Amino acid sequence: MFLRKTLLVSSLMLAGSQLQAAGLMDLYKETLASDPRLAVAAAQAEVGKAQSRQALANLLPQISMTAQLTENKRHPANGDNTYNGEKYVLSLRQSVYDKARWENKERYDYLAEQSALEYQDTRDGMAVDLLQRYTTVLAAQDNLELVQAERDAISKQLQQLRSRYKRQLSVLTDVLDVEARLDGIQAQLIVAQNDVSISREALTELVGREVNEELNGFARTPDYAEGGHTLAHWVKLATANSSLLMSLSAEVDAGRAYVREARAGHLPTVDLSLSAQKSDIGFENSSSSKTETYVAAMSVNIPLYSGGSVTAGTDEAHARLVMSEKRREEQKRGLLKEVRESFLNTESSWARIAAAKKAVSSAGKSYDAMQKGFKFGTVTVVDVLDALRDEFSYRRDYRQAQYDFAVSRLSLLKASGTLKRSDIEQIDGWLSRVD
Repeated sequence: MFLRKTLLVSSLMLAGSQLQAAGLMDLYKETLASDPRLAVAAAQAEVGKAQSRQALANLLPQISMTAQLTENKRHPANGDNTYNGEKYVLSLRQSVYDKARWENKERYDYLAEQSALEYQDTRDGMAVDLLQRYTTVLAAQDNLELVQAERDAISKQLQQLRSRYKRQLSVLTDVLDVEARLDGIQAQLIVAQNDVSISREALTELVGREVNEELNGFARTPDYAEGGHTLAHWVKLATANSSLLMSLSAEVDAGRAYVREARAGHLPTVDLSLSAQKSDIGFENSSSSKTETYVAAMSVNIPLYSGGSVTAGTDEAHARLVMSEKRREEQKRGLLKEVRESFLNTESSWARIAAAKKAVSSAGKSYDAMQKGFKFGTVTVVDVLDALRDEFSYRRDYRQAQYDFAVSRLSLLKASGTLKRSDIEQIDGWLSRVD
């Protein structure tokens, strides 16, 4: 009964602090704005967009205008001559055919797509990382609470035992055994307190500020609407929707465009240029009557020999393409491994939740029975303490199974490319109150 009261008091105290509690979604929003990894990925996505626009600019008309105003003094043999000159030129240049530029534009389009997909993958990974650190803090706090409750229960048991010993109703060895257990639990308490501090430091690192407020615990048993899906279903989703795989595929496509761009160095280029000029400046800035000149020109450049640089550049581009293809294959194998592990962990954690919940109930009944048996002298104090330790262990396992399920499920959604904000909100709903 003391254990029940201890846990009830702990729950009430924790519930009283919920007004200041931090939820998963609250920290997720903060981390979105503060995580340096996410900021770097977002900046890289902007770099990709800018590079794509620059590549497009090389295909569009290039228009420029120049104005030249001169003040001239000439000293011929027949006397000085001073005059002013003006010259205005408007020119337009348009690439008509330049395959290398077109392929360059294509390459940077793919690289921009890759950067955007990498940002999404980083964002999804951040959500999983946050949940892992969040539940690690919860697990450490659970362990601390249970160790404290076990210490209090052992202390009360020791007081009762000492009182019985004074009345010669128990033996000294039982008292010494319980004292040893109390000393041991005190050492565990120090470790548990340190684990809470360390786990909070990890959360602080990610969020970007010191997280001192109480964290929300589980309100109810998590939902598992995806329980009917097979491993093959999740593998298929990952192959089709993973932002990581899609980003690597975009990198491969960019590599292929790079190969085509390098090979285009052997091809001719065609440019169109138009210019209009108005000037009263002649040869070597000599004075001249005002003239207007309009020129339309089509120029063709045919590469004949470049010292082998085009061939060498093509070889380099092809080698980089092979690297991208092999990197994609490596990451694909790792991703499918992650999908399988996350799926198996999700199924296992879900089964553990039900089993651990039953174990908690059974352990509680066993502890109550042991206490009654101790009063009647049918069991020893060691049996009572063992039953108490088992109950706390099962309670810890029950909560850990819930945390493992939430992390495994979110990891599975991330790996399969189906993670949405609503999935994080759903888990936050599980964590809105403390059991």
